[in-house]
Amino acid sequence: MKIYHSKPDVVEQVLMRMPPDIAVTFSPAQYQALQAALTPRRHPVNIRLSIPTGGARIYLVVLAGKETRSIARRRVEAAEQALWTPLNLLVMVGTTVVSILALLALVYLSHLNLGTGLKPQVAPAAVPFKADQASCEQSGRVWQGETCLDFEHDSTF
Repeated sequence: MKIYHSKPDVVEQVLMRMPPDIAVTFSPAQYQALQAALTPRRHPVNIRLSIPTGGARIYLVVLAGKETRSIARRRVEAAEQALWTPLNLLVMVGTTVVSILALLALVYLSHLNLGTGLKPQVAPAAVPFKADQASCEQSGRVWQGETCLDFEHDSTF
């Protein structure tokens, strides 16, 4: 057994749960083999959250990375751990609904004109080719301060 000064590694934790007379029989090669087999792999995406829910806390883990398990192992694990349980379905439907609502909210907010209180709705444009008041007013525009203005101009143009 190793002497350690920090948190025990996975193999040491396993050996501590064994009867001491069995734990001491592991050879260095067996110890290394156990360590290789039991050491968790690092995933490119590793999100672990603890969420308070009133009286209790729930945890959420999202792991993602390259699939390295064999087809046979995946089949065995799929048979042992059913994906389509009622609680799993509830979580998947809830996640889908929340995601759709968030997307709809973003689409709605992107279509709102949030600056309406800061800018006037009308953006008049000067019409430089109307140099006199008569021709300006005759064309349906407004003459104001020696300038012909078009108030039907689209502000997004």
